[in-house]
Parts: sequence; C-alpha cells; structure tokens
Amino acid sequence: MYYIRKFYRLLRVLYYKMARQYSWLISSFKFYLNGVKYHRDFVGFGIPILDINMQGTFSIGRRFWFNSGKYHAMGGRQQQCYFVVAKGGELSIGDNVGVTSVAFICHNKISIGNNVKIGINTVIYDTDFHSLDARMRNSYPERLDGVKTKPVIIRDGAFIGGHSTILKGVTIGKNSIVGAGSVVFEDIPDEQVWAGNPARYVRDNFVYATTA
Repeated sequence: MYYIRKFYRLLRVLYYKMARQYSWLISSFKFYLNGVKYHRDFVGFGIPILDINMQGTFSIGRRFWFNSGKYHAMGGRQQQCYFVVAKGGELSIGDNVGVTSVAFICHNKISIGNNVKIGINTVIYDTDFHSLDARMRNSYPERLDGVKTKPVIIRDGAFIGGHSTILKGVTIGKNSIVGAGSVVFEDIPDEQVWAGNPARYVRDNFVYATTA
C-alpha cells in the first residue's frame, strides 16, 4: 500500500507540472488574442476566462500568479478566473500579485497595486450593472444610460480574504486586510483590518507591518 501511495503521489506531481505548462501556453494565447499587456514570467494553474473590449485595456505586472478552475483552486466554491473589461475600461494588475478564482468586472477603472493577495471567489465590481432608478431598470429594453461606475483602487500590500465583494468607488489602503466574506463599499485606510457585511473597522495592522 505504501508504494501504491508513493506512485500515486508521483503521478500527481507529474500531472501538476504538465498542467502548469499547458495552462501557461493556453493562457498566453488568450492574453495575446485579447490584447493583454503581460510578462512571460506569470504562473497559471487552470485557464482564465477573458472578455476584453477592443477599446478597453488590461495590463498585468511581473510574477502574476493565478489559480483558476475546480482542479486548481482548492478552497471551496471553485470557479475559473473571470476578467472582463468593457469599452473604455482600464484594468491594471501590479507586480507579484496572486489571485484564486476571482472575478474582476471593469467598466471604468480597477487598479491593483504590487504585492497584493486576493483570496478565492472574491469579486471586484466598479459598476452597478443596472440603474438604481426603477423606471430605467424596468423599462423595455432596459435603459443603461443611468448606470453608475466609479474606480476601484487596491493599494500595495493589501490582502483580501476569500469570498469577499469589493464594490465601486472603493479604495483599499496599503497593507490593509479585508476579512473573508466581507462586503466592502467604503474606503479602507492604510494599515487597517476590516471585516463583515458591511465591512467595518476591526483594528490597526501596524503590529504586523513592524514585525514582518
């Protein structure tokens, strides 16, 4: 039984090495077809979904790491990474950023700094998708001219826990932490921990910054 398990572990290692190379090739091709500006040193497990408008932009910094799909995102509620940029949208990801099974929907601007970590199943929306005016929302065909969008900015070193929702107009400060499952609709200052639905201040994060 011991040798069977060892052989099984060896097969798993080989599978993940092959999957990593396959993911890199297919993801690179999809990035190229969608006009994404990226560096060849990214690491991808699984294939992301991309929908980048020709009048939108998507740029990725160095050492980008993503896990995408049910076989590569071992955190529950697995899904593929989903990157959408609408006409006029600007989605930018800095250096040394890691994400798992995320969805970034950009109609205005989403800016993610360096050294940011974003947990599984987190979504970032810079748009309301529908008008908040019921008369526009309930019209047929639905009127979208009143839909509001605002930029989302995530500064360097931020850590967003899994299953969180980041809404339009939010800035998350440098080295701040968002607890898992949070819904964030207001700005979070630098070096703070916030959590909950809606997200609220928990404590300062200076102690972690000084001992890291």
